[in-house]
Amino acid sequence: MNNFFFIAFAHLSLSLGLTAKAPPPELTQDFWNDPAFVRGFMGDYGFRSEVEPRIDKSEQFILREVVAKAENQLEDAVVYLEEKIKPKTSAALDFALGTMYYQLGRLTRSEQTYEKALGKFPSFLRARKNLGFVQLSLGKLDAASQNLAKAISLGEADGISYVALGYCHLSLGRVVSAENAYRMGILLHPQSLDARNGLVNCLLTTNRYPEALALLDELLETKPNDLFCHKARASALQGLGREQDAVIALETLRRMNKLDAAGTLSLGDLYHNLGLNELSLASYQQALTKKQKLSLSRYARAAKALINRGSYGAGFKYLEEIQKTFGNGYSKDDEREIRMLQAEVRIATGKREEAAKIIEEIIQKHPLDGEALLLSARLATEELDYARAALRFERAAKLPEFEVTALIGHARMLVGAKDYQLASDLLERAQTLSPQPRVARYLKAINNLNLSARKSL
Repeated sequence: MNNFFFIAFAHLSLSLGLTAKAPPPELTQDFWNDPAFVRGFMGDYGFRSEVEPRIDKSEQFILREVVAKAENQLEDAVVYLEEKIKPKTSAALDFALGTMYYQLGRLTRSEQTYEKALGKFPSFLRARKNLGFVQLSLGKLDAASQNLAKAISLGEADGISYVALGYCHLSLGRVVSAENAYRMGILLHPQSLDARNGLVNCLLTTNRYPEALALLDELLETKPNDLFCHKARASALQGLGREQDAVIALETLRRMNKLDAAGTLSLGDLYHNLGLNELSLASYQQALTKKQKLSLSRYARAAKALINRGSYGAGFKYLEEIQKTFGNGYSKDDEREIRMLQAEVRIATGKREEAAKIIEEIIQKHPLDGEALLLSARLATEELDYARAALRFERAAKLPEFEVTALIGHARMLVGAKDYQLASDLLERAQTLSPQPRVARYLKAINNLNLSARKSL
C-alpha cells in the first residue's frame, strides 16, 4: 500500500535577484515519502480514547473488514465503507474513509470526510492533523495551519507536523511563527531536510545572513552536493556583500551541471554587478538555452540589465533571442514588457521614430499604461509637439501611481513652451501630493521666471 502515500507536489524554482533573496519555501518529495509522515498519517486505523472516538463492536467488525479489503482492493473497501457510514455512526468510520480517499488521491473528498468526522468528534486528534495535511496538499495553507496547530494543542508532538506548520506559516509570510515551528521540527525530527531548509529560508528572509551561512556550511559538510544549500549559500553571501564568493558558489553548481535557468540568470546578475559584462551576457544567453519555464519577465529583466548599463547591441540581441525562444507563447503583459524594452533601446540609439511607433502600439493595447504614456509625452516634447505631449501627460496624471511624475514632466514641458504660470500651478499640485526639495527649488526658479516675464511686459 505504500505506493498510495506518494502525493506529487510542484516545486517552485529557486531564484536570486539583483539583491539577496531567500529561496521560496517548498517541501521536498522526501517529506511526503518520509516514513514518519506515512506512520503519522495512516497509523493502523486504531484510536486513542482520550482524543479519539470510541467504537462499538459492530463498528470494530466493519473496520476489520475494511482493512482486509484495503490491502488489495482499496476501491472496493471505499465503496463498502461509504455504505456503512450514517449520521450517527462513529467518527472513526469517517476518519478511515477520509484516509482511504487520501490514498486514492481524492483530496477534496478526503477533506470533506475528515471535516464530517470532526463535526461528530471535534477533539479527534488524528482527523484534525490529517485534515491539515490534506489542506496543505490542496494549497489551503491558512486552513491547514489552523488544523495542524489545533492537532499540536491536542497533544500531537511529531516533528513532521511542526515542519508542515512551519511551511504553511512561511508561505503565508509569518516568518517568526515559521521559525519557531521549524526549530521544533528539527528538535523532534533532526534528520528532516525540510525542517533545516525551512529554517534557512527564515534566516535569509529576516536578513540574518551570518547565521544562515553558518547553518548552510554545517549542512554542506554532510551533504556536499545539496542543490538547495548551494543556492541558499549564494544568496547569503550576496546578502553579506560577498558577491565574488556568491559567484564561486553558483559557478560550482554550474560546473557540476546542476545550475538551472533561474540560477544561471542569477549568476548573470552577479557578473553584471561586478562589471564583468561578457560573462554576464554569456550567463544570460545560457539561461535561455535551458528552455525552462520561468516567467518571461525574469528573462526580460536580464535584457533590461544589459540596456541599463549601455550594452544596447547586446540588450537588443538578447530581446531577439527571448522572442525566438518564446515565440508567441507569452501573455499581453509580457509582450508589453518586451516591446517597452525595444522602445528604450531605439531611443538610446537615436531611432526615436521607431520607438514612438512601438509606444503608440503599446498605448493602443494598454490605454492606461502610465509608463508608456509618459515615454510618449517625453518623445513628443523633444519633437516640440506640445499639444500631443500635454494630452499624454494629462492622461498619465489621472493614474494615481504616475500622477506626480506626470505633473512634473508636464510642468517642464510648459517651461520649454514658456507657459510659466501653468507650469507653476502644476508643480504646486505635485508638491501638495508629494513634497520634494528639488521640485521646491525648481518651482521657486519658475516663479522667478514668471515674475521676470510679467515685469518685462
